[in-house]
Amino acid sequence: MSTARERHPELDRTRNDDPRQRTRTVPMEVLSLGYSRTGTMSMAAAFETLGIPSYHWVKMVENPPDTVLWAEALESKFDPTKQNRMALDRGDFDHLMGHVGACTDQPAAVMAEELVAAYPEAKVILVERDVDKWYESFSSTVIAGFENPVIPFVTKIDRTFLGPMFRLFDLASKHYFHVQEKRESWCMNNPAHFEQLRRNAKAAYRAHNELVKRVTPPERLLLFKLEQEWNPLCKFLGKPVPNCPFPRINDAESVTEKISLYIAEGIRRGLVDIAKKAVPIVMLALSVVLWQWRK
Repeated sequence: MSTARERHPELDRTRNDDPRQRTRTVPMEVLSLGYSRTGTMSMAAAFETLGIPSYHWVKMVENPPDTVLWAEALESKFDPTKQNRMALDRGDFDHLMGHVGACTDQPAAVMAEELVAAYPEAKVILVERDVDKWYESFSSTVIAGFENPVIPFVTKIDRTFLGPMFRLFDLASKHYFHVQEKRESWCMNNPAHFEQLRRNAKAAYRAHNELVKRVTPPERLLLFKLEQEWNPLCKFLGKPVPNCPFPRINDAESVTEKISLYIAEGIRRGLVDIAKKAVPIVMLALSVVLWQWRK
């Protein structure tokens, strides 16, 4: 039986590449712009099966510096007063996703309008779910996972992994779900934030889907449901139908496990960072003690 770490191998592929050094190395073929919990991991796996390297939010876990640049992109989108705003054009997105030919899930989905404009040659897919089923999944996995009471503490001690990731979450909550309540107060979750997030979720989901349909030329857009599987997807993308089942992964249990594992990893990284900073202080203190003792 595999361990949780083995089931989520992205944590063991962590690197720290500067995304600003990336350029486009493969063509951007498809933008899958359905919001989280619309089969985004299954779509990423489907694209990989079709030979299209894909970007899903777990790629930020593999390379945490991506998260910082994505946060800058969201701030540039939502805050017109921000100094040194990103242009949110092809060049900026090539830094983030120049090594892939497809994208799914957040934070790319939040940049739907900008991505459709930046890559006019790319085809666009919108995976739609019944809004009530989507809400049940989103609320019980993503929102419930982020309500974990240790998260405010972990984000304070882990400035390179969970800290930037929750900066993204806060930006999406405030500007995409229109949540005015802050997520945390010092080192405690704010229940009012999550209550408002749940109240606004369905309206935000409907608005997202309508936005994708509005900004995408009809000839570039495929409205897709996972149960349709390979045939309409491959026809739309001009790819041969694979001789294998359509991927169905990242169920609710897997998402919950993934978030718990990320929190544990954030605690580990934070404690390691504290230990590294503490060692010089301890050594200095010992040196002072020894110097005083020898006098």
